[in-house]
Amino acid sequence: MKIGLAGLPMSGKTSIFNMATRAQAQTRDYLVQSDEINSGVVKVPDDRLDFLASVYKPKKTTYATVEFTDIPGISSADQKSSSKTLANIRFCEAIMLVVRLFGGDAVPHIHNKVDPVADLDEICLEFIFSDLEMVVNKIERLQKEMKGTKKPEQIKELELMETLKKTLEDNHFISEVPMTEEQAHSLSGYRFLTQKPILIVGNCSDDQYKNENDATVVAFKKACADHKWTPLLISAATEMEISSLSPEEEEMFLAEYGITESGRSRLIQEAYKVLNYISFLTYGADEVRAWTITKGTKAQRAAGKIHTDIERGFIRAEVIPFDAFKEKGTVAAVKAAGLARLEGKEYEVTDGDMIEFRFNV
Repeated sequence: MKIGLAGLPMSGKTSIFNMATRAQAQTRDYLVQSDEINSGVVKVPDDRLDFLASVYKPKKTTYATVEFTDIPGISSADQKSSSKTLANIRFCEAIMLVVRLFGGDAVPHIHNKVDPVADLDEICLEFIFSDLEMVVNKIERLQKEMKGTKKPEQIKELELMETLKKTLEDNHFISEVPMTEEQAHSLSGYRFLTQKPILIVGNCSDDQYKNENDATVVAFKKACADHKWTPLLISAATEMEISSLSPEEEEMFLAEYGITESGRSRLIQEAYKVLNYISFLTYGADEVRAWTITKGTKAQRAAGKIHTDIERGFIRAEVIPFDAFKEKGTVAAVKAAGLARLEGKEYEVTDGDMIEFRFNV
């Protein structure tokens, strides 16, 4: 579950990374070139797990996690460096695109002008051109291979690649192309940038965060809406300072300023969602744990997250909705109220299901 932080140099990627991971990675000025990649694994905040831990007092509490990777900035002026950066992003499951909204001369913009719409367009074009190069090369290889006998699978692949080529040439992302499950699976090995889930973060000033009518913020949100992206506004400089506090100090600080949830917590949870992930929960005196699965996963496959033997010998899943447990207080009370269910292997697990699997091997 690796999410790559991408953006132009001096957009505040590393500050966002430090905020999310509580790391202290060095932030650099735009004149300092570096190939250094920072990585950090963070827990996904989950009030449900906290509640279960307070009830069961387990020996161990295990949260879902997300790995963030801070990748050097994308620079269209340096194609060699940009190509290397894009190659690193390809190996991430999702992209967190950091776009600069804040002004000020203390941190110079690489284009000497703060224009988030132009920055977003520049990055999107870099992604499109990079994917288009791969698609064109694949089309050329297929055409050479098909000069003799044309296999049905080659014809299908060529048709799909031609569709992708047209889409990219029209400045659209591959993710916008309607595909069958088979077609989408056939493209997984290419790791196309424009096919990945994307989370947009607007790195803004404190004043911009408070003022939704700020012209720069309004323009940025409109550009995101055009791509059907929902942006997340973060004042990275301030939030990075907050995240450097101890958990107890952070809680006191947020309470003092009337902030219900830190930017760090919002960022981590949104990153988890953009991957289309949900969690089911297991519980007991030994451990309460959140297990990460993709939305739509069936019960038998979910059981395999715990152990392959449980998946292989799956019989039934005893499912308790978390809200029912929280209301009733005990598993026995939930069962007495008729709110517990026995589900078969085709049941689609929903976020927050408390599950005990029955199996036999």
